[in-house]
Amino acid sequence: MNRRLHTPLALAVLTLLHERSMHPYEMQQLMRERGHDQVIKLKGGSLYSTIDRLAEAGLIEPQETTRAGRRPERTVYALTDAGRDDLLLWLRELLSEPVHEYPLFGAALAFLAALPADEVPTLLEWRAAMLEAQIAASESMLRSMENAGLPRLFGVESEYMNAMRRAEVDWVRAIANDIRSDRLRWPPEVLQHHEQIKKKEESV
Repeated sequence: MNRRLHTPLALAVLTLLHERSMHPYEMQQLMRERGHDQVIKLKGGSLYSTIDRLAEAGLIEPQETTRAGRRPERTVYALTDAGRDDLLLWLRELLSEPVHEYPLFGAALAFLAALPADEVPTLLEWRAAMLEAQIAASESMLRSMENAGLPRLFGVESEYMNAMRRAEVDWVRAIANDIRSDRLRWPPEVLQHHEQIKKKEESV
């Protein structure tokens, strides 16, 4: 497997072409319809550059170029045998082997002490509220997919994201409560440092 090619967008392209041959515009439309843009950063330019890289690597190949009326030419791509083998091996690996992904929120938590303790609970509550809004939007999208007759299989990644968001909401609110109730404390030297910063700001 060529690890440099292994991006979420490449995974989406290979999987869609595993279903059938199609042109990039159709891929983009299907990704949006199925909610793939909830877990994949989807931009037209990055999609075409990903397709070019996969074609150069021999994982996909142009099949035909069509034109409808005055619209630009559209190249239909197909999955090669090498692309199919790479996709299936990659998917099996992704599903079976946990990978540490270095989330930004985890990094922020690691350096929580840089903020005053009385400020953090409010910030965490804002985060929880935003997560709940994301859950509501995602659930609405899943209902729309269901009403449109799309199989549940095409929305399981959104179900997963919502499960992770709900767990995060519960954890974030619990931590905020622990800080407010003094069950999670800033060390005395950190509190002293924040007090010194506050005095400097007030004297300016």
